[in-house]
Amino acid sequence: MRRRLLAGFLLFAVIATALLVVPIGVTLQAHESSNTVHVLKRDTGALAVLLTDALNHDSVSRAIQLTQSYALATGRQVMVVANGGVLFASARRQTHDRRLIAIAEATGALGKSGTSRSANGEGSQYYVAAELTHVSTYHHAVLVVTSPVKITNDRIHEEWRDLVLYGLLVLVLACFFGIVISGSLVRPLRRIGRDVEAVGNGELDVRVDETTGPSELRALARVINATSARLITLLESQRAFVQDASHQLRTPLTSLQLHLENLRVAEGVTNENDLNNVLAEMNRLSRMVDSLLALARNESKTPVLVAVDVRELVAERAEVWRALAAEMELEMVIDAPAGLWALAVEDVLEQVLDNLLSNAFDATPAGGRVKIESFAAADHVEIHVIDNGPGLGPVEREMALRRFWRGRENHSEGTGLGLSIVVQLIQLSGGSIELRDAEGGGLDAAITLRRATNA
Repeated sequence: MRRRLLAGFLLFAVIATALLVVPIGVTLQAHESSNTVHVLKRDTGALAVLLTDALNHDSVSRAIQLTQSYALATGRQVMVVANGGVLFASARRQTHDRRLIAIAEATGALGKSGTSRSANGEGSQYYVAAELTHVSTYHHAVLVVTSPVKITNDRIHEEWRDLVLYGLLVLVLACFFGIVISGSLVRPLRRIGRDVEAVGNGELDVRVDETTGPSELRALARVINATSARLITLLESQRAFVQDASHQLRTPLTSLQLHLENLRVAEGVTNENDLNNVLAEMNRLSRMVDSLLALARNESKTPVLVAVDVRELVAERAEVWRALAAEMELEMVIDAPAGLWALAVEDVLEQVLDNLLSNAFDATPAGGRVKIESFAAADHVEIHVIDNGPGLGPVEREMALRRFWRGRENHSEGTGLGLSIVVQLIQLSGGSIELRDAEGGGLDAAITLRRATNA
């Protein structure tokens, strides 16, 4: 956002500077050109008076001295044409400039001015020609004063250079003030973003600073704080309700379970199968309440990620489950390279692997295989729990991650909350889980976590 603000500010400054500098430059250029001709006319008028006086007194040498002094002082050139030829000139090359001589011969009492290209290859030049009407000793005496266009162009270029430097200075100042202004706008927004992100990550006591920044951002901060407070109140109420309800359910369920167990062992009870079914349902309800309590506890956790040695974790959980695998006639395979570390909430991956292995054992028939493999991919780590059971269809794989879902062919005593807890724990660790088809049949539970680079 800061870059866009700064780019917009600089674009505005560039356009404003161009709209200011270009017209001024064009105006100065036109002014220099017209001013050069104006000065030439003024000097030509003054020289005409002085030269007329000198020539009327037959003092050609004084007239030549005047023209040479003027040429040395101004850098301009002077030529007098009379009697069909050049009478004298401040520069020898002018005596061969036929264009100027032709202009002088064609000049009348009103005079002439303009630009002419030098016949000597010296470029264009401004000229002003005036007839010395009061000179009686020479026929049709004309004074021609010239100035090279290059001198005027050099002055114009200097003015353009000064304007460009001025424009660059304005842009530098605009860039400086743009950085200051955009920073004053973006810093409060970044601070608000960090605080909102902290609240979203579970730091519920964080509030946005309402005392700094522009009034609009302070108003935004107040609205965010009020909204956060309401959401936090609702979340805490929901968590409290789930915890209270679960705790309240556990006591009567436990009591009812004890009564049923006592009834089963009591004398005279004939319908033992019904009692066993009721006890099984009671056990499932108890596990469901425990799972709901686990979900409520996980929702209230503030995630703190630590580096976990994936190989050590996989080996440890496999060792715990190996005895049950032997009892169920299942083969356990581990493929986890050393030196592989992942970021996760402490003690979370143990629960995740236990849930996934429990599901894999339930789904795999005797003689089947359950495999745990892990590997690094770019900046993340993948852990797979793969079985060669019947697997799940695409719709079932999506539904299986939702709470209370149990497959139609599932006759186990599960609650339908195991994978929901897994999803919740993985998300707390900043990762994801996906159920895929395994090669050769079965189910592949793929966990993706961020890779720890400084373990």
